Amino acid sequence: MILGDLMEAREVYDELSELLCNQDKALKELVWTIFKNQKLSRPRNVLLIGELGSGKTTMLQLTANKMDIPLTEISGFCTENGVNKTVLFDAFCKLFTENNREGCRGIVLIHDMKDCFLYGGFANLDSLITSSFFTYENNFFDLSQTMFVGEIDVNGFEDCFIPKPVYTFENIDDAILSLDYSGDEVKMIINDLLMTDILTDDIEEGYERKYREAIKRSFLSVECNKIFSKKIFMDSMRLEDIKKAIESPISELQMYSDDLCEEYMASPGFINSVANHIRESTIGLHDMEEAVLDTAFSDNKRKVKVFKDSSLLRI
Repeated sequence: MILGDLMEAREVYDELSELLCNQDKALKELVWTIFKNQKLSRPRNVLLIGELGSGKTTMLQLTANKMDIPLTEISGFCTENGVNKTVLFDAFCKLFTENNREGCRGIVLIHDMKDCFLYGGFANLDSLITSSFFTYENNFFDLSQTMFVGEIDVNGFEDCFIPKPVYTFENIDDAILSLDYSGDEVKMIINDLLMTDILTDDIEEGYERKYREAIKRSFLSVECNKIFSKKIFMDSMRLEDIKKAIESPISELQMYSDDLCEEYMASPGFINSVANHIRESTIGLHDMEEAVLDTAFSDNKRKVKVFKDSSLLRI
């Protein structure tokens, strides 16, 4: 990259780091990768890995917007019934339109790649990326300038996603066994769990072990490393990080500026209560609405001046 590109990338990072207070390392890697992609004949794909509510989607959305890169998001790409081509078609149509019908330059964000890990969608995704085109019902899309970003929520599966695996004689099978092991067997396990009312602890433990192993092997597989050559790990959010995120100008807290008194919203007691609620939540910052409303209504009962006179929340 030339000096001008480096300076521009630095400016993007500096501006966004003020908004994304707790993900400096991940943001720096993402901005750098996207800038380098603009110089490559084929973009490098990225896997974002972190806790639910750690800011993966927001970080990508802000970066793409700042760099004026079209972004489309998809869910349900891969299910137990296979790859959903309609979802891909809709995503590429959107990029095609945003590029004035001249290619599909941009980013496709695939939410929660865990399903792809379980149901074997790597072969289809690899074929799509390798061929650099997509056809569906007589429609043809050039994907040579399309970047794919997968998103993984690691809650409860932290040990399955490790930055640099260390192989020993005890776990050498993880390095050499193929991914074919998991597909149909995992489907059977999931169906059994849904259909069975009573399971012994031993059976539950056996199912969970195979389920976790399927995810871990997918993550460590050659297929995953080939498709997502860049893996970016989000930092875990400490209480102080959560407070900074709450006070950020892009925080969902700003949605309540018409309802909550400014002095109350800025008070340490309110910020601490909301932050602690979010820290205890299983969905992180996605739980902002409940955290804010629970805290506000609780304080209101204690006769604290919480709501503006014009707020409908006072009713």
